[in-house]
Parts: sequence; C-alpha cells; structure tokens
Amino acid sequence: MKEVLRWELRSPLNLALASAGAVLVGIVMKRYYLTWSAGSHGGPYGVEMLGSVFRDAFTGNVYLLLALLVPFLVTLAVRLERDEGVALSVYSLPVSRVKILLAKFLAAFLALFLFVFSVYLLVFGMHFSTTPDAVLSALKTHIIPMAFFYLSALLFMTSVAALIAIASPNTYVSIFGGFIALYLPVFLGTTWYGPVPWRNALIDYKSATISVWSDPVFSWAFVKMTLLPALVLVALYLFIGNWRDVR
Repeated sequence: MKEVLRWELRSPLNLALASAGAVLVGIVMKRYYLTWSAGSHGGPYGVEMLGSVFRDAFTGNVYLLLALLVPFLVTLAVRLERDEGVALSVYSLPVSRVKILLAKFLAAFLALFLFVFSVYLLVFGMHFSTTPDAVLSALKTHIIPMAFFYLSALLFMTSVAALIAIASPNTYVSIFGGFIALYLPVFLGTTWYGPVPWRNALIDYKSATISVWSDPVFSWAFVKMTLLPALVLVALYLFIGNWRDVR
C-alpha cells in the first residue's frame, strides 16, 4: 500500500489542483487579515490578539472554497479512472481494492492538509511579520490546536466527498453532490452539521492560553462532530467501493 500511496501523492493533476486551491485559500485569508488590520487602525499586536485572529482566519469564504475544492480533488482520485475507462494507475503486484481506495483517499486528504495548512501558516506569518515575537508566541500557543482543527475538518470534508464519489453514478454527480453536501449546511445555517456548530464549539479559544490540551478543539463536543463521523464515513466508503468497484 505504501507504493500505491506514493504513486497517488505524485499525481501531477492532484498536486496542481491542491496547490491552486491552497493559493485561493491564502488569498481569502490575506483579505481577512487586511480587513482586520484596517479595523484595528494599525495598533500594536499583542499575543492574545494575534492568537484570536489566527484562529478566526477559517472564515465562511475559506470553507466555501474548500467545499468546491475537496469534491473536485476526491472525484479525480476516486472516479476518474472508473468513468474514463483508462487506468492511470497500473500495479504489477496484486493489490486489494480496499488498499487502493484507502490510498486514493489518504492521498487526497494529505495533499489538502499539507497545502492548505502550510498556506494558512505562511499567510499569517508574512502578514504580521513586523511583530515576529508576537507571531512566534501565538503560533507556540495555537499551532497544535489549529493543526488538529484542520486535520479534523479536512478529514470530515474528504470523507463526505469520498462517500458521495464512490456511490455516485458519474463524475458530474460526484462533484455537484459533494459540493451540495458540504455547503448546504452553511446555506441553511444547520446547527448540528458543518462549520456552524464547529465554530460554536470552539468559541472559547482563550482556554488554550492555560494549557494547549485544554483547548476546546480537543473536546468531545468537537470530536464527535468531525473525527467520529469521518471515521464512519470512511468505513462506508471502503465498504461500498469494495462491493461495487469494477474488477
């Protein structure tokens, strides 16, 4: 499976899409920081203030971009070979369907996480580069919780898109269905599914200043809305893919 994963991670199309999406996410975050800085009248940036704006950069527009990007990337990984009838990945050794499907899922998820979170850190560091000590202090306090947040959120979004992709009749339904499933809760303001309840669960960000592990991102309330359903959806994705996939 290691070789399969390595092959999928080297896919030029997936890497290009993930990097382009991360650049767009970075642009939206930069605009958020510019708006915030203009509202603060260029005042001095304390550690707590930077910690707050660092966490709040995951805005509705960022989620919208990810709701578009994730289904595209997952669909290319999971459905392209099936729908086109052309095997882009050819294996000389027997590999089970479950391993292939899992490798495709992990490749899409890892590409998203590495590109998006790297841009997240880069834009934050560059925008507040005039106060490097405050930036480093804010990152020291918040980088672990925010890495866990992005890991959980992107794992959830990727698992939703993957399940829809493997269960859809074609590529177009996969992309459109994945976007609808991810963004409709935001449009409706759903309080039990999507980023609205995530934000409500993480509103008490100041508790992280006491201890990194006391951050609400590690609470059961947040985990049961992201990681727990993600694991269930991944299991369903593998089950359906192994059952209905072509030989």
